[in-house]
Formats: sequence, structure tokens, C-alpha cells
Amino acid sequence: MPVFSYEAVREDGKRVKGIIDAESPRAAVLRLKSKRQVPLSIREETFHAASQPATSLWSRLWHHVGLTDVMALTRQLAILLRAGLSVTASLTAMVGQMDNPYLSGVLTNIRERISEGSALHEALRGYPHIFPPLYVESVAAGEESGRLSEVLMGLSDFLNRQITLRNRLLTSLAYPVIMALAALGVFLILIIYVLPSVSEIFKTIHQPLPFVTRVFLAVGGWVQAYGYWVPIMMAVLFLLFLRVKRTPRGRLFFDALWLKVPGVSQWVKKAQIARFSRTLSTILTSGIPLIKALRLTKGVITNRVLQASLNDVIQQIGEGKALGTALGRLFWVPPIVTQMIAVGEESGGLEEMLTRVADMYEEETEAAMKTLLSVMEPLMILFMGGIVGWIVISVLLPIFNMNQFIR
Repeated sequence: MPVFSYEAVREDGKRVKGIIDAESPRAAVLRLKSKRQVPLSIREETFHAASQPATSLWSRLWHHVGLTDVMALTRQLAILLRAGLSVTASLTAMVGQMDNPYLSGVLTNIRERISEGSALHEALRGYPHIFPPLYVESVAAGEESGRLSEVLMGLSDFLNRQITLRNRLLTSLAYPVIMALAALGVFLILIIYVLPSVSEIFKTIHQPLPFVTRVFLAVGGWVQAYGYWVPIMMAVLFLLFLRVKRTPRGRLFFDALWLKVPGVSQWVKKAQIARFSRTLSTILTSGIPLIKALRLTKGVITNRVLQASLNDVIQQIGEGKALGTALGRLFWVPPIVTQMIAVGEESGGLEEMLTRVADMYEEETEAAMKTLLSVMEPLMILFMGGIVGWIVISVLLPIFNMNQFIR
């Protein structure tokens, strides 16, 4: 059934926008009028499966579905299914409640495919930019085992933890970024507004200026004359960095580099262990076999060096070795993790033990980030104070010399 986006006016005079499915534009108009809304514009939309990423800026914004959106719809679908509604009825109830119009259209198309006889995971597979393979395979396992609502609730909890961890990291990074911007702002204000006045005063002094003052004037003059090139060059270098990083060789190089930086390497390893354990626990709880679960979990490891090392683990599991034994050969997995996993395998509680490992290393990841930032903060304060002190000394030193000359 076609899907239409519309803009209409309600009885109270407010304009509303939304998505509605109808057999034709005329039928869409009649449906809106039955809701006592006067349609202003109606346009048929297509929400096809995105096999290729959007290219234009508007397309990326229109097709953007955040992790929070996916978590919310997953939890809502799980609650509706647990209440006894069918998948089709649940999706029908959810379509009109989505704030994201593109997501609302996607759910409408998924509902139509299910009405035509497709399974939920088959319909979700058409939108890999919204529902990754890990998500789809978990839903497939839930449908096969008859525990779809439980699997969806587990997926929503998993996504919620990912969102919480991401927000904590962003919050931790906010202070250093603000400090850096403040230092840059102070420097630019002094260079642009203070320097011209000070330089005029120095021109009247018929004596050699101190070295620090000459350096200050030279830097200030260069910034005033060519400072606009700095953001341009930074933007070019940043785009070049992104272009190189997107290549397989470039991404592998930078991923290997992070593992060699003191302090950062430990944080990267702990973060990847937490993500690996949490994801594997969620997938195994869905009923997916271990080897297939490991293949899916490998995709959530963002560091390519660590991701490639999991190929040996999958091969060893296929040869009949235990998960704890196979992980013990990886340089980035500490012995305590392999021991906990081995205990979980022996006791039959592997999923629960993986969850404990994830909880432990998520806390350690946050602690490692705070430690790293606690070292960066005083360094940035010293750097900022050094810049301001250099500028102050550069301005005051000639004045002191002038006073001594007058005496």
C-alpha cells in the first residue's frame, strides 16, 4: 500500500505533519478529513531498502535513524508483543507514534511485507543502515524459538547500555574541548584586539625590544595577515585524514597506532572487551549458536587489529576448543576474562558470566577515561596559562625596560 507524507491543519488551527498509508492520494485526503484535519499538501513517499548509502546532505539527514530511535522502537515493540498483540498490530500502533517520519515510513513498509507473508527478520534485513546483521539475526532466533518479545527486550537493554556508555564518554570529553576552545578564544582576542594597540606603543620606543616581544609581534602579525589559512588547512588535513582512514590500509594503520599509545591502548582494549562480552552475551541469550554468534560479534569490534584476531578464535571453536581457551591466546584479552569465561562454560552459565565481564569492563573503561582526562586537564590548564603568561610578559617587559630607561 502506498505511503504518503502530509501537512494538514487541525480543528484548533495547529499545523501537523505526518505519515499515512492509503490506496491513493484521494483516499489519503478522505482519511485525513475523517480525523477532522484539513490537508494542505500530500506527497507519496518511497521508503525502499537502502542497499546504498545516501549521498547528498539532505538525503543523509532524511534517512538518518539514530541509535536512540532504534532502541525506543525495539522496546516499544517488545512491550506490545508481551501485551499479546501480533507483530502486524504492534507495528500499526507504532507507525503513528514515530517522531522520525522516515522511520515511520520504514515501519509501514515492514508491516506491509509481513502482511504479505514475510517474517519480521526478513523484512528488517532490507534496511541494513537501521538494523545491522546482529539485530536481524537475534530477531530471527527469537522468532524461531518463540521468544521474540524477550529477545527484543534484551536488544533494547543492550542498545540502551551502548547509548549510556556513549553519552558518558561524550560528557567526559566536554570539559577538555571547552578548555581548548577557551584557550584559543583568549589567544585570538589578544592577538586581534590587544596587539594593534600595543604595537603602536612599541613603535614610539626607540630601543630594541625583548626577544619574547619580537616573537609575539611576529606571531601576531602573521595571524592577522594569514590567520584565515589556519582553519582552511585544518579542514583540508581533517578531510585528508578521514579519506585515508576510510581505506582498509589506512584504518588498519591508525587502529594499530592507537594500540601503541600509552594510556590510550589500555582504554581501547578495555572498551573492546566490554563491547565484545556484552554483544556475545546478548546474542547467545537469543539462542544463536556460538560460532555464528562470534561471527556476528566480530562485526561490533571497531578496532580492525583486534577484530582480525577473532578469526583464529572462530577457527579454534570450530575445531572443538573451549571459548576461554581460544580467547586466552589473544594478546588483548587478560587472564581474568578467560578464567571467568571458562568458569561460565563449565557451569553452563556462559551468558551470565559474559554479562558480568561486560559490567566490570564498562566500569573500568569509564575509570580509564576519567584517569586519562584527569591527566589532560592540568596539562591543558598549564598550556593555556603558558600562552596567556607569554603574552602578558611580551607586553609588560618592554614597558618595564622603558621605565628603567627613563630613570
